[in-house]
Amino acid sequence: MKKFILLLFLLIPFLGKSQDIEQFLLAGTEDASKLTENYVNPVAKGFMYGLNSGWYTTARTHKKFGFDITFVANLAQVPSKDEAFSFVASDYNNISLASGSPKIQTFMGGENNTTLNAKIATDGGDFKLTDFTMPDGIGDDLPMNAVPSVTLQVGIGIPVIDADLKIRYLPKIATSDLETGMFGIGIQKSFSKLLKIDKTPFDVSALVAYTRLTAEYDIEAESGLDGSGQLMEFSTNAYTIQAIASVNLKLIEFYGAVGFNTAKMDVDIKGTYDLEYTLEGTGMTVTETITDPVSVEFDASGVRATLGTRLNLGFFKIFADYTMQEYNTITGGIAFSFR
Repeated sequence: MKKFILLLFLLIPFLGKSQDIEQFLLAGTEDASKLTENYVNPVAKGFMYGLNSGWYTTARTHKKFGFDITFVANLAQVPSKDEAFSFVASDYNNISLASGSPKIQTFMGGENNTTLNAKIATDGGDFKLTDFTMPDGIGDDLPMNAVPSVTLQVGIGIPVIDADLKIRYLPKIATSDLETGMFGIGIQKSFSKLLKIDKTPFDVSALVAYTRLTAEYDIEAESGLDGSGQLMEFSTNAYTIQAIASVNLKLIEFYGAVGFNTAKMDVDIKGTYDLEYTLEGTGMTVTETITDPVSVEFDASGVRATLGTRLNLGFFKIFADYTMQEYNTITGGIAFSFR
């Protein structure tokens, strides 16, 4: 149960398929990194867009001693163009198409029938060979083919400057094979008094926020390759700046925002891995050990626009919004807010 809770907050679906992605190591370190980047790209981007969502449900800020506790769930929808990528042999050094379609389904795509052939030169000038099949995607198993993410945050009013301090925090906790932690901080500054609309149902504010999430997953127990110290490491930094407006009709509240996101995720496969090949022309099996074979960086950035609504049932709030961006995102959740 503890691991499930950690994964619920983390929701990086790479973890369950790490043993499938390990096949890419047979392509050699440079090609393995490129293949990993192409295959994993949509889930990485979807997760980054999710981290920048759900920071607010109104343009209003808390009064003195006011605070809220908010549970946020996001679904970042993968565009159809990112459900597959084209295999171009000239982009790689060691691999070619052995059979199947050159249009390969990504992690967020469907079933694959593509087999790739690796042909790598040895120090002696011979070639070592092997084939591997691209793993299927999981897009068909997810609602709306969307990348989920979940956060829990607290907002506290800072009355002197008419602002809310927002904190996202997951202490660094380790299980037998997973260690993860998250920290996020945001400032939402109200401009309603400055604009002299604080006595009306309308409010205007601005948000600047940052989230950092790190994880280390021990894949050795599930690995299909012999070796030691086998880990997958993740590090994500996400930033957002937004202008927010809302109208409070007591029972129901409407809010909207425009802004900009930027985020970066680093994924590293660490440890040693023993790879088996067939030596060309001999049928002999040869083994090669590689160390820390993959390091990939993902980026996501762009403008965003959000429309949402919140139902105010006393201190209990229910909210939902839709953000238009590269990966359109549906956000919903509940909050306990004391003004």
